[in-house]
Amino acid sequence: TLHKGEILGVAGLAGAGRTEFVRALFGADPKDSGQVFIEGKEVQIHSPKDAKKAGLGFITEDRKEEGLILNMDLHTNMGMAILDQLKKGIGLDLKRESVLMDEYIKSLSIKCRDCNQKAKALSGGNQQKVVIAKWLATKPKVLIMDEPTRGIDVGAKYEIYELMEEMAQKGKCVIMISSEMPELMGMSDR
Repeated sequence: TLHKGEILGVAGLAGAGRTEFVRALFGADPKDSGQVFIEGKEVQIHSPKDAKKAGLGFITEDRKEEGLILNMDLHTNMGMAILDQLKKGIGLDLKRESVLMDEYIKSLSIKCRDCNQKAKALSGGNQQKVVIAKWLATKPKVLIMDEPTRGIDVGAKYEIYELMEEMAQKGKCVIMISSEMPELMGMSDR
């Protein structure tokens, strides 16, 4: 059970099934059994599209393979998650996409040249912030963060911790998966 404004920690060593659990929750992998309720209503999640529609966001543990398209610019990486919001006539409102990414660059302190820079040119911590921006743009009710600080420097870790705390204070729900017990104990409400 996850409560509004809470960071729920899911612990376990590599291979314990924690990533498989959240991938099934998000519809990326099939689930064997169980029910998912959001705001007291049962939701059927058979695919990531269903999960996104239900208000879930998922920051995967491997930003380079599953979180970003490294050869694409920052605004396109973010825009892929919100295509439905960017529809304009028969095309997409790319100006709005760039403006929105610029706002996330400022609010998340993403160190980059501008929103047209390719994701592969950024440090690991800044790439992770782009993945977070992508999912925040979907306005999720629940944000699943699988190993959100893996492979990033201490400064970027601290910024991500602050962001998670801020999200919880604003009433968002966060599920944090980590193999680092001190990190999980320090960040989780439960």
